[in-house]
Amino acid sequence: MQRSSAAFDELLQVIRPGRGKAAATLRLVEAAKLILEEIAPASVRAVCYRLFIAGLIRDMSKNSTDAVSRHLVWARETGQIPWESIVDETREAERIASWSNPDDIINTAVRQYRKDYWATQPNRVEVWSEKGTLRGTLAPVLETYGVTFRVMHGYGSATSIHGAAEEASESDKPLTVLYAGDWDPSGMHISEVDLPNRLDRYGGTVTIKRVALNETDTSRGTKLPSFEAKTKSKDPRFRWFLSRYGVRCWEVDALSPVVLRDRIDAEIVALLDIDNWNHAVRIEGAERDSMQTFLTDWQSNLRQAGKYSGGSE
Repeated sequence: MQRSSAAFDELLQVIRPGRGKAAATLRLVEAAKLILEEIAPASVRAVCYRLFIAGLIRDMSKNSTDAVSRHLVWARETGQIPWESIVDETREAERIASWSNPDDIINTAVRQYRKDYWATQPNRVEVWSEKGTLRGTLAPVLETYGVTFRVMHGYGSATSIHGAAEEASESDKPLTVLYAGDWDPSGMHISEVDLPNRLDRYGGTVTIKRVALNETDTSRGTKLPSFEAKTKSKDPRFRWFLSRYGVRCWEVDALSPVVLRDRIDAEIVALLDIDNWNHAVRIEGAERDSMQTFLTDWQSNLRQAGKYSGGSE
């Protein structure tokens, strides 16, 4: 269940500050629990930003965020916060798929079958991010719409950008990229200059729409924490940034994951042919039912022939 920001502010008031390290830690963990009820799944850094805004951590320095990370590990180990509330896709294990018997793989195929809803759509949509920390945050939206997600890891490699451009040029459908990144010298240069130039050079026609952070997120009166651009003075794009965007910088992690997911969701829906989408969903349901009927009949025939191995159903 998600709580509104107003509800969080109200609940935060009843968390009484205590004396000593233990009391302060418990207060911080309780606040983190309330935050995650509103924004999960989220990265540790996203939680830190909310704690910083609430005045519960001093700053966003590495010392402060590392301390919060340790407290959140303890809170999850003790069952106070669900493990799945915190995402860290940079450390996911990679496994080779395997099954105990043929039934398992067939059942898995039936459960996981998903029609390509985009096959009958007039547009193609992808979500690109400057940093991999957003993958887990955006997972609910990406899974709902079956949208491709690409991580640039800063400036994307020539191989990855060329591959995206090649895919775009080979498709007869226009590609719109919904982009999320920091509002700082490199973050802005990536989406506004580097990606458009390289995609064009590699022959890919792509519309890049920066959905976060944008002008609204960084306008006067924004509540998002910022930092001075001069901290990025060694970035080769520093002067370029100052001349166009001013002296303040923002991290995309500061934006509420709920706001980011809603924003991406709305942008995707705006590009859909809803009638075709809903039709594909209905067909998928019928096809899955047909697959399940086939599986049931196949297992029944094997039983009658005495060849069924007794796999899961």
